[in-house]
Amino acid sequence: MKYEVTRDVVGDLWPLVHGDEASADSRALVDDYLRHDPAYAAELERSRTMTAMPPVQLSPDAERRLIDDAREHARKRLLLIGGGLALAGVVVLTTLLGALFFIGRI
Repeated sequence: MKYEVTRDVVGDLWPLVHGDEASADSRALVDDYLRHDPAYAAELERSRTMTAMPPVQLSPDAERRLIDDAREHARKRLLLIGGGLALAGVVVLTTLLGALFFIGRI
């Protein structure tokens, strides 16, 4: 059975071919397609030369502030969870004591 190779298929395989992770058959398929569609080959080459956003460089002070803020946020979340668990424990204990008291009165 013969399948039609489209631009979408080649575009999906392109990152694998470009990253040297594609099989020899996939590489041959992409190379053959791009030989017959030089405009798309040029478009893919342009996309390959595009650079991602440069990494953000933080000053040591800014990095320390971000870490401190994250720790403070985690501490508050932990206190909130702990408080909720403590409150739930008090409610359960009060309910049990109330039930025991009520049963003893009957």
